[in-house]
Amino acid sequence: MEFKYKLMSKIFMFSKHNTGTKGSSMGPRNGRKDVRILLLGEPGVGKTSLILSLVSEEFPEEVPPRAEEITIPADVTPEKVPTNIVDYSAQEQGEESLIVEIHKANVICIVYAVDDDDTIDKITAYWLPFIQEQLGENHLVPIVLVGKQS
Repeated sequence: MEFKYKLMSKIFMFSKHNTGTKGSSMGPRNGRKDVRILLLGEPGVGKTSLILSLVSEEFPEEVPPRAEEITIPADVTPEKVPTNIVDYSAQEQGEESLIVEIHKANVICIVYAVDDDDTIDKITAYWLPFIQEQLGENHLVPIVLVGKQS
């Protein structure tokens, strides 16, 4: 439980300093009352298991291709702000859906497998350029790299 709160607190603290446009404003001081975190990355890197383990506080034995959007209520987050966690799955969603989610996100987490060079290479070869293409070169949406080991 403590890990979950520390993780959410670090993401919120990292992202609340942004006051720009295109999905980066958040928190009560900017008129928003929630935080939206988008997890994306190559298929099979562990985005869904990361989300499910955050919610259940244990690693799931069976993992679906994608987790439904999860809302963490304000009363259980250190900053008292509701947090929505969105899992993107290329297997179940199209690029159009990804573009919409990128524009709605306050924080984008690119998840990669620390033991798979292809997923690491895709960060700079695909994910960062794709996000920049959607939000513009000077966007203020924080991008957090999340290395996951299976």
